[in-house]
Amino acid sequence: MGTDAARRTKVPVSPRGGPTRTWVTPPKLSSFPQERAQLEYSSRSLVFPTDGPRLFRAWGPTERPFVLAVAPGAGRWSVTAWGASAPAARAAARELFSFDHPIEAFYRLTQREPVLRGTARRFRGLRLPRDATVYEALVHAVIGQQLSVAAARTIQRRLFEAVGAVLEVDGVEVPRVPTPTELDELGFDGLRRVGLSRAKSGALLGLARREAEGAFPSQQLARAPVEQAIEQLDREPGVGRWTAENALLRGAGRCDVFLAGDLGLRGALAAYGAVPRGRPEKVARRWGMTYYPEWGSYATLYLWRRWVVDGAPAT
Repeated sequence: MGTDAARRTKVPVSPRGGPTRTWVTPPKLSSFPQERAQLEYSSRSLVFPTDGPRLFRAWGPTERPFVLAVAPGAGRWSVTAWGASAPAARAAARELFSFDHPIEAFYRLTQREPVLRGTARRFRGLRLPRDATVYEALVHAVIGQQLSVAAARTIQRRLFEAVGAVLEVDGVEVPRVPTPTELDELGFDGLRRVGLSRAKSGALLGLARREAEGAFPSQQLARAPVEQAIEQLDREPGVGRWTAENALLRGAGRCDVFLAGDLGLRGALAAYGAVPRGRPEKVARRWGMTYYPEWGSYATLYLWRRWVVDGAPAT
């Protein structure tokens, strides 16, 4: 992309319409995320302003995102949306916080398994953090391949700034995932300049082209048999099983994805005496399927949370 075009795209754009104000009633087992206190949320594209206990998040279709703001309340949470109707805003809040997951069933499983026993009490109400689309989750996952959380966040910030991937409401700048067109215009050299490797730069350009072709239907991938969905994404250049599973967990909101190849999860399983680090990935996967059938995503989430809270380094 030329210098003049790049400068133009860096101007924050306010979504049209709104604000629309409404409310959503969370399930009894729900916790409102706090910056830095819940790494799984703060490492994504959430914004936590300093003027109160609310958060901002870009949501919706990649080409037509809107801004969602949510604040906790007694019995119900307030929801404000810029560029979306009240029903769409409520649906977005429910998806963002995975309100429709009956996590009581997962908590019952933790009572019978020693590694996660007690985490239902320690992290009560922690739900799967969602991305708006599988494409968005793939972009995050590719950036984060074999990097620490801190390094991935730095490169993500540089990338978003390079294409002006930001929406502005109430004086708050909210990052959004770059569109396929923006990634294509930034090009291979532009992606390399923000710190991405040659392989990741090529992978993101490939994902942009495939997203433009409609290759990542989030609802379809959420309903398909888990191995079929993983294989479908795994066929994409630059997307291995770890990236595919991350995208299904975050972007499709699946409950049944156990990230057996994740380094942090393997470290936690080893530290807590479940699966020695040197054992094959299939052994770790078998552990997840044995103790948490249909709930592998939450086993992954709560292992990450225990691992970080107990003082292990974030990977």
